[in-house]
Amino acid sequence: MKKYVFIQNEPFYLPKVLDKYLREFADSTAGINIQSVAQGKRSVVGTALDLYKLYGLGYFQWKLRKYICKKIAAKVVNDWMGQLSNCHSVKAVARKYGVPVTEAVNVNSEGFRSHLREEHVEFIMSISGTQFYGKQLRDQTPKGIVNCHGALLPKYRGLMPSFWTLANGESEGGVSVHFVNEKLDDGPIVVQKRYRIWPHDTLEGVMARSKDLAAEAIIECVRLVESGDYDTMPNDEAEATDFTMPSREDLKRLQASGHRLR
Repeated sequence: MKKYVFIQNEPFYLPKVLDKYLREFADSTAGINIQSVAQGKRSVVGTALDLYKLYGLGYFQWKLRKYICKKIAAKVVNDWMGQLSNCHSVKAVARKYGVPVTEAVNVNSEGFRSHLREEHVEFIMSISGTQFYGKQLRDQTPKGIVNCHGALLPKYRGLMPSFWTLANGESEGGVSVHFVNEKLDDGPIVVQKRYRIWPHDTLEGVMARSKDLAAEAIIECVRLVESGDYDTMPNDEAEATDFTMPSREDLKRLQASGHRLR
């Protein structure tokens, strides 16, 4: 089964997720499309400003420093020095396994869809992808497009599920790998995995745990789809909850429940 990966250009957790995926499936993966970190319809700058307003100077500047350090390490260690034993970007991971990369591409464009057809792509895995996948793209992908979402669907559809899981005082979180349809986070679920949330858990810790589970769920999903022998779970819209960018009041609720950002 010829595969393609859509993945967000996030340097903190996703390089490890992609590494685990490619360790298993690099030889059958035709390419990787790296998508913007922008949330929803926001620009990258707009997303950064919204996160600054939400988190305040302390956490935001800490996260920004880490982001800049990762970008510098990717450029110096992975690009200039050519060392790939420790990859600081998803692009470096792709290079480690010899998988071609496309960037800054509208995946719904005829040009890109033609590229996928030329590569005989049968299945697409979206790992925290940030683009909407239109009907023409879905229709030309015979084994389907699946997306990995960091929540126990149908609950917590939308943006920043780890944040909302903590802010709402949940005792467990999880990840869901589901087929993509015309609605956001709406298609049938192939794999779902859960983890326990403790009162001392931080947002950073929960996001890391979520991504660890995501790698396991993604690999399991691909193997099931390849086998053709699997059942899906319902992703019932009647039980769905949808969330967008949090506010400062939502952050106060998260902190009132005993959770910290880091």
